[in-house]
Amino acid sequence: MKQILKLVTVLTIVPTVLAACSSGSGSEGGNSKDGVRKVKLSIMLPLAGRFKEQFDGYLKQFAAKQLAEKNIEVTYNLELPSDENLLATRLVSGDAPDIFSYNFATKGAEFVKGGYTADLSDQPFVAKLTDSMREASKINGKIYGVPLETFSWSYLYNKDIFAANNVTPPKTLSELKAVTEKLKSNKVTPFVLAYKDSFVAGWPFFLSMQSIVNTKLPTWWNDMATDKASFKDLQNNGLFDVVDLINANGNANALELGAEDGIADFANGKAAMFVTGPWYSESILKVNPKFNLGLGALPINDDPQSTKVVLAITTTLTAYPEGKNKDVALDFLNYILDDKDSSAFFESLKFNQVAKNQKLQTFPWNEEAQKIVDAGQGFLGLTLPVSADQDKDKLAQAYYAKSITRDQYVEAVNKTWKKSVGAGK
Repeated sequence: MKQILKLVTVLTIVPTVLAACSSGSGSEGGNSKDGVRKVKLSIMLPLAGRFKEQFDGYLKQFAAKQLAEKNIEVTYNLELPSDENLLATRLVSGDAPDIFSYNFATKGAEFVKGGYTADLSDQPFVAKLTDSMREASKINGKIYGVPLETFSWSYLYNKDIFAANNVTPPKTLSELKAVTEKLKSNKVTPFVLAYKDSFVAGWPFFLSMQSIVNTKLPTWWNDMATDKASFKDLQNNGLFDVVDLINANGNANALELGAEDGIADFANGKAAMFVTGPWYSESILKVNPKFNLGLGALPINDDPQSTKVVLAITTTLTAYPEGKNKDVALDFLNYILDDKDSSAFFESLKFNQVAKNQKLQTFPWNEEAQKIVDAGQGFLGLTLPVSADQDKDKLAQAYYAKSITRDQYVEAVNKTWKKSVGAGK
């Protein structure tokens, strides 16, 4: 969910168990007269202002643990900027924080290539990650951060409508067709379509494309950098099958409704399913606090093994490779998945489980998604070139409006993608 913060909040957290630290910013270290090592960590967590209280408490616990176990007196300069670009500026200028968070899906490869993230593959926390999360956290086979905020998504459904119509989440495309027919026979609209916002129109294409690549064409993504692959490959593997089914079984005024309109209609029970993710759960429950929300995996064909949810890591925490107090920074990263304290910390943040040692009470729809992932039906969503992603969405609107054909959609997106990687003309 998008969070827009009004101010950049910069605070210095001094754990109550410690003596006051000296003024100043950045990373500092030294020894006091009694042999206690003093360390001041610089921590930057962009867009995390809503979690100030939770991180404050956890940092205090970490400081107490460091003092008790390692005789290190730790204080912090914690920055919670509302602008992600401030982090990039700090990294490029050489004034990097010891610890920082970033969007793994959009910035991970870029930060690794720039040398801004430490290789953490040998750290103890890695063995604690669930198998699926460990794989999803890798870049070029290595781990560069602790996954924090994650979610799984595909489509949301109204559990009460499903129960009232005696249907369950389908596992194949044929079952999805049967569900839509059963709902329509009972005068229930199967899908909310809110295509005035192009990104909503693009989500069915995104899910179909990603699932096909994950299950049928494992080398396709890399092959798109050359002339070895094209969007025609996706078309030949059923790209449009589930898209057409969704488009044919929703409200007729799709191009008049934006995302917020779709959320309201879904929350008010005007349709049974909405192809979107749990980032809208808060908005749905705000409209209807009694809404019984479910999360399912969207079938793309009649192979149940292709029916999966997309795993997304939105927030990862890492250490700067050249930080002056890297050892303490690494201690904190490992403390994120502490056997004793991690579960309560993640629960306070309302984050999903990422480690085998965590026992969390979370939202029912997240538990539903976790069961799908635990059954091996989850995969890491891949990031499209920006221009191709935008084209995909705008063309999805045109395809729904029947102003372009399947072949025209495929040709246009393929051309944009190839151009973005320098392989086309």
